Amino acid sequence: MIKQFFRQAWTMMKQQKLFTSIYIAGTAASIAMAMTIFVILYIKLGPLYPEDNRNKMMVAEYIFIKCNGHMYNTRLNEKHIEAIRKESKYIKASTEREANDRKKRYITTADGEKETLLVPAYVDSHFWKMFNFKFISGRPFSEQEEHSPVAVVTASLAEELYAGTDVVGKDIYIDTLRYSIVGVVENQRTCVENNLSGGEIFTPIHYSNYFGKTDIINNGYHRLIMLAETPEHCDSLRKEVANIFGRLSQEFGEFYKNSGETTYELEIKNHWQLSLNALTDEGFLETIVKYLYILLAFLFIPALNLCGLISSRMKSRMMEVGVRKAYGATNREIIAQMLWENMLLTLVGAALGFILSYFFVYKNCDWMVTLFDNRIMTKNINLTADVVFNPTIISIVLLISFVLNIASALLPTLFALKRNIIESLYHRR
Repeated sequence: MIKQFFRQAWTMMKQQKLFTSIYIAGTAASIAMAMTIFVILYIKLGPLYPEDNRNKMMVAEYIFIKCNGHMYNTRLNEKHIEAIRKESKYIKASTEREANDRKKRYITTADGEKETLLVPAYVDSHFWKMFNFKFISGRPFSEQEEHSPVAVVTASLAEELYAGTDVVGKDIYIDTLRYSIVGVVENQRTCVENNLSGGEIFTPIHYSNYFGKTDIINNGYHRLIMLAETPEHCDSLRKEVANIFGRLSQEFGEFYKNSGETTYELEIKNHWQLSLNALTDEGFLETIVKYLYILLAFLFIPALNLCGLISSRMKSRMMEVGVRKAYGATNREIIAQMLWENMLLTLVGAALGFILSYFFVYKNCDWMVTLFDNRIMTKNINLTADVVFNPTIISIVLLISFVLNIASALLPTLFALKRNIIESLYHRR
């Protein structure tokens, strides 16, 4: 029976080429757009190398200071971070990263023949324990080397400057300061420059222009990235760090001792809150709903249009429905035929949509990941087929598409079946 339905559907597709083309094109476009949104979310939230533990990551960076109705903000400095690390019991791992300097610097080979402009990443030695970088050659710099001019570079930067990745032991300049390369890592899957693990050259944080400046108001320049034991421990970690900072904030009052009551609050965000630019008191579903609205627009509006298209086509097939009823076909059989026809069209449209989404994402990934966040700076996005064609993403998009497309075919069919046989047989095309 199913084979017969597919044979009839194939015949219909060949006979009604215009309808078939419009249906397939509409389905393909909606699936391609839906896939794009899901891929963006996966890039932002998924466990992509080297950020394999995003669901357990938390970030503390901004301090909000409220005084006499005015709000100020600054960032953590190394003294705050040292105290938090020392007192916390819920931090499984942590790393300190300079977060303020976004100035691009000249990265030059030792002979001066090649150079490029990019933003160095200033990190501590714990950075390599927090993120699971894969070393092609060499090693990460150690805690003892944090006061030495050493650097770890990505494979893409090594190839750009030295035409290969065998660069351990070679020297490289950041502006006028000479560094020794101690390791080469694989490129990040999504190399976003201002991401937690982003960067193409990593050097000790002590060489940051801002390290050692500890004035709370003007000179806090650091970001503390923390890893909880499990995702369930994130809330406990947030409360613990907030309490520790509350005790630390008592020493800040000297800056506003003549200005009235002053309050200090440390903003602590989950990785997903940081990636989606959400407030700390917002829930995940509350934040993700804006993306779901866009997704429904891409899928639901085309489904309504297809419903109208199928309804118009059903009017021209009323005589066919009447003949089938006259020869004993049940409503269930007629509905099954229409749904299988719709299923075949949806499968063809879905296949085309997935191909379109791959080329769209692959060719436009540099600006695509900035669609919902203009704060992101990108360079050398390294998307692969398994990121775009993630089985979970494909399953979700297919399920939603099939439900909407089947509904768009089912409703016109049910209305058509309400007519009796005689009315259907004498229906004028």
